[in-house]
Amino acid sequence: MLGTGGVTPGFEVRGVLDTEPLYQYLTEALDINGIEANIANRRLRALALSATSYSTGVTVTFVQGVPGIQMWERSRRRAVHANIGLNHVMASAALPLVFPAIQIGDAYYGDGGIRQSSPLAPAIHLGADRLLTVSARYPRTREEETERQVVGYPPPAQVLGMLMHGVFLDALENDAERVQRINRTLALLPPGTRHAEGLQPIRLLVLRPSRDLGKLSASLAGHLPRPLRILTRGLGAGRTTSPDFLSYLLFERPYISRLIELGYEDAHAQWDEIARFMEG
Repeated sequence: MLGTGGVTPGFEVRGVLDTEPLYQYLTEALDINGIEANIANRRLRALALSATSYSTGVTVTFVQGVPGIQMWERSRRRAVHANIGLNHVMASAALPLVFPAIQIGDAYYGDGGIRQSSPLAPAIHLGADRLLTVSARYPRTREEETERQVVGYPPPAQVLGMLMHGVFLDALENDAERVQRINRTLALLPPGTRHAEGLQPIRLLVLRPSRDLGKLSASLAGHLPRPLRILTRGLGAGRTTSPDFLSYLLFERPYISRLIELGYEDAHAQWDEIARFMEG
């Protein structure tokens, strides 16, 4: 149908997956009013969620916080005051093409990572001096980095995985390196010297998974719904040892349960480091 240049008249394709069940679940499970309650009780200074405007291509960070918080504007990204609701949550995680865009006001938004070149910036703008960051990037060893994931001409599955990682994972890793480089530069200043631009050191802890999520998703790909199994097979997912793009599509219980278990195991293994960081 799509190959003929259109779809059934009156039918509009908005995403591969339907997120309405997720919205209904969050409506029942999430007390969104708790944000304002925690801000009023001074347990929370601010909450920020980023989403990409499909109308303008600008990354918009929606901020709900204590009075007086200053908004910011940079090239292709800006912050606005908002009473954060479920639509902001859904928009921030709406993977392009996979999930339908979410309407906020008179515009439609998708995943905040699409054009967010500095994902750590919102927290820093809001005054954070310590950042606990969770990355989905598995830290490959030197041997793993040189290991071939595919032999011969790369199938679309391999290319799509690299594209998705380039958009959603590399920006965080690059920004973390940028923060660490600025910290090293500031450490070279004489004691008591204030940077002319007001830059201050930011303590940073990046947590990463102990397993390659692409390979983990490949081992559980059989749990995908049949239409997606046919799609991924046609894209050549079976020809690569690490079909990373599968990890963006596999929302089935076995994979999600394994991710939760892995997150618990990794946090437990790094607990001493996390505790020291949180204690300052």
